[in-house]
Amino acid sequence: MLRTMCQKHFWIVVTSLLSLVLLSACGGIKERTPPQTEGTAPSASAPAASAGSDDNAPAKEGATRIVKTVLGDVEIPLHPKRVVAGYYHGTLLALDFPVVGASKEWWMGSPFLTEQEKRIEDIGSPLSLEKVMALNPDLIVIYDSNRDDYESLSKIAPTVYIPYDSKLGIRDEVRLFAEMFGRQKEAEAWFAKYEKAAAKARERLKNIVGPNATATLIHPNGKELAVLGDNFGRGGEAIYHAIGFKANERVQREVIDSGVQYQAISLELLPEYADADIVFLCAWDQTTEEELKAVVDSGVWRQLPAVRENRVIVLDYKTFFYFDPISVLGQIEALADVIERHNEAKKQ
Repeated sequence: MLRTMCQKHFWIVVTSLLSLVLLSACGGIKERTPPQTEGTAPSASAPAASAGSDDNAPAKEGATRIVKTVLGDVEIPLHPKRVVAGYYHGTLLALDFPVVGASKEWWMGSPFLTEQEKRIEDIGSPLSLEKVMALNPDLIVIYDSNRDDYESLSKIAPTVYIPYDSKLGIRDEVRLFAEMFGRQKEAEAWFAKYEKAAAKARERLKNIVGPNATATLIHPNGKELAVLGDNFGRGGEAIYHAIGFKANERVQREVIDSGVQYQAISLELLPEYADADIVFLCAWDQTTEEELKAVVDSGVWRQLPAVRENRVIVLDYKTFFYFDPISVLGQIEALADVIERHNEAKKQ
């Protein structure tokens, strides 16, 4: 019994770790004239509604809300019809936003979003202002890599800039978006699905994964070897939160608690980070066989207790790379599947 998941956007994400933390959303429902004509900037000075406004009350056509961002207040449609996402499209989909455009090369492709993404147009990577304009959005959501286009995008439609925060887990992100955009009901539905999926997976694995089981998530990224935390894809959320594996002390302190979430290490230091009941190995889909063999054929790797005792589980990169609310739900079940298969194989 055991006692006890980058692509080229990685460095963009890393450089945004010092972004300001999002201010909390505020404002409520108010009436407004018909939506602004295409090409005009959204009002950043419209007053917020009183604190007693009911976001769940029926809203008239054309109703808006004010959201507070690090770039100032933005007036957005309460019920947008055409949303373009420079990032976060998975979170917007999870909260039932009608996303019509997103960046395909960097962020689309999750096997758990295949059907939804069939209806989404690619806006390019980096995004094309012309493609965004052609989609006639009434709301645009962006993050750090699109920051330089904020002013231009704001002339197309109300644009909300949400900085990346490495310490903001996917559950925190759902809560933040729900508060900012008035989607509490949709968020509650997602949380119910999450808890149901997590409980089901833990029940399936109760005789395999003990309450104090530890795990380390290793990522050979080309020639670089890295340890990943609970908030950088590759299955980290499902491993550490849904299933409930514990991280060893060094991974917890230096990778998870510090917020870096992705820490490159030398092969020689691997034993200190991979001292765990299970080692999950998720190699980049462009990692060559030779690059991977340089790790798994090394003496350091072969001497890891988890390797010697057949406690290494390989995670499919395409399945576990993505880190959005819908993909995470699918990864919980997928992770339970792979752990069960590994356990059965050990018995043979």
